[in-house]
Amino acid sequence: MKSYNIALIPGDGTGPEVLAEGVKVVNAACAKHGIKLNYQSFDFGGERYKRTGEILPDSALEEFKKFDSIFLGAIGHPDVKPGILEVGILLKTRFALDQYINLRPVKLYPNVETPLKDKGPSDIDFVVVRENTGGIYTGIGGVTQKGTPLEVATQVMQYSRPVVERCVKYAYEYTRRRNSKKKLLTLVHK
Repeated sequence: MKSYNIALIPGDGTGPEVLAEGVKVVNAACAKHGIKLNYQSFDFGGERYKRTGEILPDSALEEFKKFDSIFLGAIGHPDVKPGILEVGILLKTRFALDQYINLRPVKLYPNVETPLKDKGPSDIDFVVVRENTGGIYTGIGGVTQKGTPLEVATQVMQYSRPVVERCVKYAYEYTRRRNSKKKLLTLVHK
């Protein structure tokens, strides 16, 4: 039986509830295919930050490297200023572990209604491959003359050639392996 070690980060808000249900689904699928998952939960998120002032210590990143995967709930807390948890947990983890692909499957299942007129499961089945460590995530930008009528904010989208190449290569390889009749790859950017 194959076995994998999974780090769980339930996070904030509905994160713990959604993650718990996700674990049930994953366990059911694994049982069907003879796979065992070993979980270890980490309490990083808004409540811990409020309680301890700690966001994500470097020791946690070293611990995460021992796992095959990280299953993340949701990060963000109404009592914590926006940006603190997102940068301190999500971006810190992405950069430290080089999590450069954000993979988002989109599939319509039978008997599920959609606001798209006359569309069914054969019409809505695609995967978004998004680069996860370049662009706005690099934090290049800022504010000048803050609080004045001349205030200006900038956010620079910067991607190096290696960052783009590995994302495009991943998308091509994923498309090639994908079990779909349509083998179409489209590049979209903002």
